[in-house]
Amino acid sequence: MESQPGVLQATFWPGGRVPSDGHLALWGVDDLVEAAAMVMLPAGEPARLPTVLPASARARRRVVPAEVPARVVPVGTAVRALAALPLDWPAWLRPGDSVLAWSVAAKLALEFVAGGQLVPTLRPGGPGNAIAEWRIANTGDGRIAALAAALPPAAHALRRDEDDSTVWSGPDLLTAFFDAVADSCARSPASGRSSAKRQEWLVALTGADPVVDAATDSRIEDVARWAAPLVDAAGGGDARLCVRLATPPAAVAANDPQTPWPLKYHLTTADDPSLMVPALQVWEGQTALRRSSGDPQETLVRGLAEAARLFPPLDASLSERRPVGLDLTPEQAAEFLTHGASALSAAGLGVVLPAELTAAGARRLRARLRVGQPVSDPGAGIVEGGLSSDGLRQFRWEAAIGDDALSPEEFAEIVALKQPLVLWKGQWVRLDADDLPKLVDLVGRSGELTGVEALSVALAGEHHTAEFGPVDVVTDGPLRDLVDRLRGAGQVTEPYLRDIHATLRDYQHRGVAWLQSMAALGFGAVLADDMGLGKTLQTIALLAGRDGDRPHLVVCPTSVVGNWERELARFAPYLPVIRHHGPDRPATIEEFKPGDVTVTSYGLLRRDAALLTAVDWDVVALDEAQQIKNQAAQTARLARQLPARARVALTGTPVENRLSELWSIMDFANPGLLGPFTRFRERYAVPVERWRDPDATARLRRTVAPFMLRRVKSDPAIAADLPPKIESVIACSLTREQATLYQAAVTALLDEQNLGQGIARQGRVLKLLTALKQICNHPAQYLGQSGPVLGRSGKLARATEMLAEVVDSGERAIVFTQYREMGDLLAKHLGTALRLPKVPFLHGGVNRAARDAMVAAFQTDDSAPPLLLISLKAGGTGLNLTRATHVLHYDRWWNPAVEDQATDRAYRIGQTRTVNVHKLVTAGTLEERISTLLEQKRSLADAVVGAGETWLATLDDADLRALVSLSTENVED
Repeated sequence: MESQPGVLQATFWPGGRVPSDGHLALWGVDDLVEAAAMVMLPAGEPARLPTVLPASARARRRVVPAEVPARVVPVGTAVRALAALPLDWPAWLRPGDSVLAWSVAAKLALEFVAGGQLVPTLRPGGPGNAIAEWRIANTGDGRIAALAAALPPAAHALRRDEDDSTVWSGPDLLTAFFDAVADSCARSPASGRSSAKRQEWLVALTGADPVVDAATDSRIEDVARWAAPLVDAAGGGDARLCVRLATPPAAVAANDPQTPWPLKYHLTTADDPSLMVPALQVWEGQTALRRSSGDPQETLVRGLAEAARLFPPLDASLSERRPVGLDLTPEQAAEFLTHGASALSAAGLGVVLPAELTAAGARRLRARLRVGQPVSDPGAGIVEGGLSSDGLRQFRWEAAIGDDALSPEEFAEIVALKQPLVLWKGQWVRLDADDLPKLVDLVGRSGELTGVEALSVALAGEHHTAEFGPVDVVTDGPLRDLVDRLRGAGQVTEPYLRDIHATLRDYQHRGVAWLQSMAALGFGAVLADDMGLGKTLQTIALLAGRDGDRPHLVVCPTSVVGNWERELARFAPYLPVIRHHGPDRPATIEEFKPGDVTVTSYGLLRRDAALLTAVDWDVVALDEAQQIKNQAAQTARLARQLPARARVALTGTPVENRLSELWSIMDFANPGLLGPFTRFRERYAVPVERWRDPDATARLRRTVAPFMLRRVKSDPAIAADLPPKIESVIACSLTREQATLYQAAVTALLDEQNLGQGIARQGRVLKLLTALKQICNHPAQYLGQSGPVLGRSGKLARATEMLAEVVDSGERAIVFTQYREMGDLLAKHLGTALRLPKVPFLHGGVNRAARDAMVAAFQTDDSAPPLLLISLKAGGTGLNLTRATHVLHYDRWWNPAVEDQATDRAYRIGQTRTVNVHKLVTAGTLEERISTLLEQKRSLADAVVGAGETWLATLDDADLRALVSLSTENVED
């Protein structure tokens, strides 16, 4: 019995009157709508796809015809979604290879369309009619053949006939897809019909109705004859013309600038371009081409006729009886290199150029900018206005060949030759006739950039100009020194530490030294260390080492405001801390004293923007800076308005989904460095995300690298510094709903009821503690609801943020909870919020076989979700989960031995990586107070706590009230 693949697949399905009527068929899994949504593809409409599937092991044939459930998406809609898909996927989310193959095909097809490589055609459409449609021009691009050869079977598993198992070939279906994309992009359904005969074909090509009148077949034949060389696939074995340009002898050309450039004719085949038969052998009948290639002499003549249409100087060869080549003048050779070669290649003809004159190897006389002038000290950087110096911002135009700048005398000598191809120092150099007048006019002139723009182009090594588009940039004087200092800031390893009560590891020393170097230069910094590497401690060390003549500001999620206060008190107790949170927060500028560290939330940044943006801060630090990843959101805009000498963004995920997030974070740290957002999208985001442009990627990396420090736990230097286990208590805030429920539960039992004595008292106290813990977890758990869950629990919000960072970094985590109900809520919520398949939950109701399968999948299957939820009682012992590098205790058992035993599911023999243990508590509640008690009495924990939580029931009324009372300053705004 045949079976589906079990992972989302995609197959292009041609059909309809015109290519754009085709569809992308999604298939391969039971729930196609959910699978499509997981990878951000439209769900389409239901259909049955005629395909083939593997037969059973006993069947004689490997595949059998089948019709499988599918969802079909029109190609015009599908191509946009496919082009937006990333190529890198976590294993548990990765769709089938066929989906990714069609994503690559979509990007390639759109590249051809954007380059204007479309051909209008006509084909018969019934008696007296023809169908007008668009096709992709044959570009001769080797990527097409490579992609066709690499198409996985599922990508073209579309039966040609209903009655057998013959499927479309990869090249044929890929060609059909390219044509469908071309037709879809060029056609506008809103266009109407025109009665003018001369416009009829144009209207049919651009409108919804593709039918044109064709009383005879001659019109169709004429168009087909014209379009044939443009659309015939280049991937077969048919022979084609290939022209080969050679350089004239250097010794002769040095004495005679008009020495001709020989262009020789050959025949070759696309599937073996190394086989080149000279035209002379073709005329003499001595060819090594296959017979299936057709008549070689006729092919050569037909190819020359097409080439002459595209490059007119070749027309002279058509009057010869047996043409074998043509001598080009230097002007014709230059025109061939500039325009003719690309036109012939686009038409499917072969072109071979001298290596030194190809796009990659050409030495051109080109414009270049030299930015910066020899002046005095460059100053402190952007924030302090150091880049306002004219010496850093000025530029001048110069002419260059390769890496060498030309002197005015050398430039004048080359220009005086008035030749498009010049032999210069033994090598051929191209002079663009269109650019040369502008170059003559600009060389030697100077101009001025803004300070931040000068730095940006200096780091990128390129500047986009109105005159020439992108031009290379070289730096001079203090600007070059400043760039060198920025790039060398990471080499400083010894920081200035003052009043820090902590022992920093080596990589943390380097991090603090880097932050101090960047601040001293007046630049912002993005500290993008992995979670658990101490970004908070490194930032506190930076704040403690400052002069203290201005206040500092830390902006963080509400859930970690309390954590920042505790960490500041722990590591830098001499730093005064102002809590800008709650009803008693400061309301005037004067309340922010020099040297104080103000801690506030992103919510209050929005609410108190007028106050916070009016303070002259020394250092502004954004924790969890991915909170400002949406550059258009109010939070991001306000963060950029905070005045500061130095800015620090802390985030373990500087890019979660799109490069626009990096722009937003970097524009906070160093405003203007990456230019306006629209220009960033055009020059970086689209080329990098859509086309994986290596040049754009390299430019972006050169620009941002000096301002970003990124260390991951897998780095050998980091791993050597880390202990085998890092434990941390994470304080979370309460929402208003949680606080209201919490206070009501406390009041109901302590104020409205008599707790009684003995066993009855213990029962009531434990009931109260259970209710409070459930409220701290999530109101839905306490109220017995199935949802909604979003926005109701500070602990859930913090856990989601932390686990998102784990998932994004490619690591795995196990999450413990005491409660079955909370585990169910977590499984559903995390699957949706983190775009994971069903998150497994191991609890007491799971049978042994299912339990073993969950563990095995987590440990060995790359496609399994990276999270495993475990009930503390069910999974506290007997499990080996060493693939997890994070353990998150969502709620606490208040017995350190039990918690350690659960943690040891990951931290045990066989574990080779650092294990990060995160224990969540809600600030201002019994959870935080009990956590503090356990930390203070860790050595006596077993004696103090015993087993479970029954010890709490023995507290007297006063102690119990102090334990469970609510501190409202930790409630979210």
